[in-house]
Amino acid sequence: MYVPPKINAILMFPTGDQNRHIKLPKPEDVRIGDILVAKYNSSRWVRWLPWENWHHAALVVKTNPLTIIEAAGENSEGQLAGPTEVEFGKSVGFGKAKGIKEVRWLRPIFPNPLREVDSWLVQRSKRKIIAESEARKRVAEYAKKQVGESYAPASTKWNENSWYCSLLVYKSYSRTVTGMYLETYDDVRAGFLVTPEDLLNSKRTKVYFSWKYENNQIEA
Repeated sequence: MYVPPKINAILMFPTGDQNRHIKLPKPEDVRIGDILVAKYNSSRWVRWLPWENWHHAALVVKTNPLTIIEAAGENSEGQLAGPTEVEFGKSVGFGKAKGIKEVRWLRPIFPNPLREVDSWLVQRSKRKIIAESEARKRVAEYAKKQVGESYAPASTKWNENSWYCSLLVYKSYSRTVTGMYLETYDDVRAGFLVTPEDLLNSKRTKVYFSWKYENNQIEA
């Protein structure tokens, strides 16, 4: 039986107890539907799941200005919040994060042909084929519909009304594109949770831009 971790605190990683604040670079060719994963000096996520190396994830929903949706437990004003749409530079997990060590930007690798999600009664081969641009749009729209819902890091991958960072990204894809499961394992029943590391290691994503903190970087 799955026993969710005991949650004593909301925010998954520190935003105010580190002594440096780095201005993060952004790729020039970022697209709606791209995924970000991040690593920090410390994180409650790895206290619960000590084998995990990545701590946070977010989804790009707008490119000008660069805007993401993240579910970090609080918003940029320090208020308790679930999924939040925010400009990259003002985001809790990236633009305002302190103690951030590494960020990777991921592209989705879509199935071919690319088909929309339909009723389980409709065979996969009968589902409508859509363009990649349309798929990315639908992914972003799904995430936007969850803005304002609750934050719950113990939610399983079957939840659709409470969220944590990587679960929101996972469901935004699996609920809009047939066969688009962003997991480490092929079996969609691989586990109860979906972690940022699952998104990074999935066969359905690839890294196209990376940043890592170096000691000689200038603080913002």
